[in-house]
Amino acid sequence: MARIEPQKPHQTFHRSREFQREVLAYLKEHGPQPYDVLSVHFDPNRTADIQAVLQELIRWKFIERGTDSSMTVSITASGIARLGLRDI
Repeated sequence: MARIEPQKPHQTFHRSREFQREVLAYLKEHGPQPYDVLSVHFDPNRTADIQAVLQELIRWKFIERGTDSSMTVSITASGIARLGLRDI
């Protein structure tokens, strides 16, 4: 039987960076989206991995979450600038 190894911290960090880039690129291309739509789109198995990424992006002000009933998420100018950097 195959054994599942836990992810190493650098693997988790790398995946988080990939998620950040994917979310920013998606919002830049598709425009503002409801928070729940982003959660389901990026985490269809509902593992909650995307929740931490969205919260980080909000904290760093790369995305904004609206106060409307669907908590619409949009990319900020600093998010667009961050998307252009290589190290994300």
